[in-house]
Amino acid sequence: MSSDARDGGSAKPGRFDGRLFRIGRAASDRLWRIVPPLALRTRLALTLSIAFLGILAIGGTLATEQARGSIAEELASSRTVATNRVAQLLAELPASRDIPGQLQGFVRAYNGDRDVQIMLIDSVGAVRDSSQPAEDYRGLPEWFVSLLAPRPATRIIPLSGLAAPITAVVVAIDPRNEIAETWGDLFYALGILVAFVLVTFAVIWIVVERALSPVEDIRSAFGRIGAGDTGAHVTPSGPPEMRALAEGLNQMVDRLAEASIANRRLSEQLQRLQDEERASLARDLHDDVGPLLFAIDVEAGAIARKLPADAAPMVSDRVAAIRSSALEARRAVRRILADLRPGVMPGLGLKAAVEDHVSTLAQRHPETEFKVDALDGSYPPPVEMTLFRAIREAVNNALKHGTPKRITIRLVLNEDDTEAGRALAFTVTDDGGGFTREAPVGGMGIVGMRERLEAAGGALRIDQVPIPAGVRVEGRIPLHEDGIESPGSA
Repeated sequence: MSSDARDGGSAKPGRFDGRLFRIGRAASDRLWRIVPPLALRTRLALTLSIAFLGILAIGGTLATEQARGSIAEELASSRTVATNRVAQLLAELPASRDIPGQLQGFVRAYNGDRDVQIMLIDSVGAVRDSSQPAEDYRGLPEWFVSLLAPRPATRIIPLSGLAAPITAVVVAIDPRNEIAETWGDLFYALGILVAFVLVTFAVIWIVVERALSPVEDIRSAFGRIGAGDTGAHVTPSGPPEMRALAEGLNQMVDRLAEASIANRRLSEQLQRLQDEERASLARDLHDDVGPLLFAIDVEAGAIARKLPADAAPMVSDRVAAIRSSALEARRAVRRILADLRPGVMPGLGLKAAVEDHVSTLAQRHPETEFKVDALDGSYPPPVEMTLFRAIREAVNNALKHGTPKRITIRLVLNEDDTEAGRALAFTVTDDGGGFTREAPVGGMGIVGMRERLEAAGGALRIDQVPIPAGVRVEGRIPLHEDGIESPGSA
């Protein structure tokens, strides 16, 4: 015999309750999957509304059933009393000297009764006399009467021949007065219940509204963090859960700020190492390769001067070719040196470096007009180097991928950058025709620009200009107060 059988039905209710819980939970999950995504406040309001409507429905049903039972008991009691009084009348009639008067008095005694109407009928069923019941049910809806009224209960009690021509007494029960009283009580009870529901709803809504008020601040802080603001702290407020969430967000922001500072330092260190390697390579090219190329040119010139007049033309041509190749090699070395040491030299400044680079490009591209609008100032060397390389890359991309007639370079210091304090920003705009596709291709140059600026705590944005068709490249790097020298101090 199994344990369930030994325990009788004791285990079944638990299993049944568990199944009901799981079924209800599954139905609720399916309902919320069907319903479009709603805000938490809306979901709460909808849930509370459904729950309160269910409470009202259950309360109305229970009140209706209770009222129907009470009305039936009250009417049954009134019918019993009236029947007993009719039986008493029948017992008193033989000794009465005025039977018609006694019958009339009996009927008049029920005038104004709420539940019972007494009627006297003759042998053909005609009503000879009847009481006038109370009519307190004016305005009572018929559907409510049909809902609560019990089955009709009319009783006909025959009289003896002494009461002729009256042959019977009719006891009729009218439930409308009792139903009207129940109608008023039900309205009062439902009014109290509705008021309770509304007050409860309002209190719950206010509590939830106050509890969820920090969510908007937290959401806004996450948006600022996504935009690169590592100082987006939130003041803990609200219930303990929201306070804990805000404190966790602040801790995350602090760690992100520390990680950003560490990444910026690492980027600066890597940039410094790259610059040192570039400088070392440039020195090697300048000190070792440059003199060798110069020596080759000198030796080839000496050979050309020592050749006899009747030397074979092929020899002189070879010597000229050697000298030409040496000259091209020296030019290539100078170009490589210019690329390795991009022009931002100590004491030169970012504006001068940009203008020097633009002047070189203007000689190579006379069909393009270059305009530089930059402020004078001295800034940390890593910032100047990063911005110069980004500007150079943006200008080179405009010349390489388009046919610009005008390229404008603007360099400003944003004094009121609310996200990251003061920032050094640049804009490179061209009219070279815009993107060849709907969006710019993330080539190595663009990726490199974005990585350098983001590593320094800045940002890069590339947009298409509709009129005249072209591209606008915007970038910025935040500056700390202790790392800025005022413009004009260079």
